[in-house]
Order: sequence, then structure tokens, then C-alpha cells
Amino acid sequence: MSFAFKFCDKDVYYYIEIFDWKVIMENTNILYSLIIDYGYLALFLSLLVEGTGMPGPVEILFLAAGYLISRGQMSFLAVVLIAALGNVSGNVLAYIIGAKSGRTFVEKYGHFLKITVKDLEGMDRWFSKYGGVTNLLGRLIGLPRTPAIWASGITRMDFKSFFVFSAIGDLLWSLFWTSVSYLVSMQILKIDLIGRTYPWWSYLLMLVGFILFMYVVWRIFLWMKERYLT
Repeated sequence: MSFAFKFCDKDVYYYIEIFDWKVIMENTNILYSLIIDYGYLALFLSLLVEGTGMPGPVEILFLAAGYLISRGQMSFLAVVLIAALGNVSGNVLAYIIGAKSGRTFVEKYGHFLKITVKDLEGMDRWFSKYGGVTNLLGRLIGLPRTPAIWASGITRMDFKSFFVFSAIGDLLWSLFWTSVSYLVSMQILKIDLIGRTYPWWSYLLMLVGFILFMYVVWRIFLWMKERYLT
């Protein structure tokens, strides 16, 4: 079973997909193996692809990286910087393609990115209100991100403004997910120790922790949606 939440901002439609646990676990095994076998290179390339706006559960990469950080096999700072560098590289690649091909690329291949020409047109209000900051907000909020990246290139937004705000957003986003993944991994290790003595307590703690975490994330999302999408 899977779920999708749909939000409408005038003519622009955004989707947040929550994959079922079976799919998550399958992707986790694949991505975890990539991190184990290729380390930072796999992290960089995966985030580069995601940085073009290509949808995918890249947060799973951070979970794998967070686990390896907790075991001392990866560096916290290196994960943050390499993930951000990969993401901003993907942003720049999408900007260049958009600037050179215009709307033609989106018309032909937009279905892979889950965006349409109408989505690009809907970014006019964002650009007129926030300018280059739109790309920072897009990375943090998530909703207008892919249209913002491609619309920036197609409209030939000032590259310096695009790059600076994209880089800041990518760095903050990378820092957030690396921190969350690391803290979750550390708590799982503690819960595992408790579980060896009190198995039922470990399950209860994990359930309560997950519910609280999702509640906090959802409240933050609702606040940002109300603040920037209305």
C-alpha cells in the first residue's frame, strides 16, 4: 500500500509520495549496498541525479550514511559536504540544460521529472515574489523544487543568485538529513542494547519515537506550507 498527498498552488501541482515499507526496504538494501561498496562516490552521484529534480527516496541514503557514521566508518562532515556538493552539481546541470534547450526538454522528458510546462509557468509568481530565494525555499519545503530548478534555467535567472541560494538550501538540507539519520542510528543502537534485556520495551520505544518524529516533521511541514504557499 502506498499513499500520495496532493497540494495545489493555483496552476501548479506538487506531490509527496510515501512509499510502502516493502518498497522502502528493497530500496534500502540496494542503496545501502551502494554506500558500502562505493562510499562517498555513490553518495555524490546519487545526490547529483536527485539534484536535477529526479524523484527518488534519497533520504534512505542518509539513513545508511548515518548508520555508517555511528559506526565510525564515515565522517559526518564529509557526508554533509559531499551530499550538498552532489546536489548542487545536479542543480547546475539542470540549469544548464534548461537554459540551452528551453521548454523543449520539459515537453519531451518532463514525465520523468513529474513536471509539465504548466508547472514551469506557475513559477512566475514565486520568482516575482522571492527571486533566487525560491530555490532555497524549494529545497527546504520540497514542494516547488523541481519546477523551480528547471524554470530558473529556462528563464535564464541570474546564475550567481541561482547558485548561491541553491547551494545554501542544499547545504542546510544535507545537514538536516545527516543529523537526523545520525541521531536515529545512535538511538537505535541504544534501543538495541535495551532490547537485549527488555525486548518489549525496545519495540515500544521505537514505535513511540517514530510517531513523535513523524508528528514533528508533519507540523514543521504544515507551518512552512502555510507560511510560503499561501
